[in-house]
Amino acid sequence: METLKKHLPISGPEGVAELNKIAVRFEEKIYTAATSQ
Repeated sequence: METLKKHLPISGPEGVAELNKIAVRFEEKIYTAATSQ
């Protein structure tokens, strides 16, 4: 989450919510890739 904040200059609550969505999607992709090996 902190890494995303550094790379994407988004501020405010809507920005944080958007980053959270991106982080969740990213984690789901990694989990899916890891479990489907």
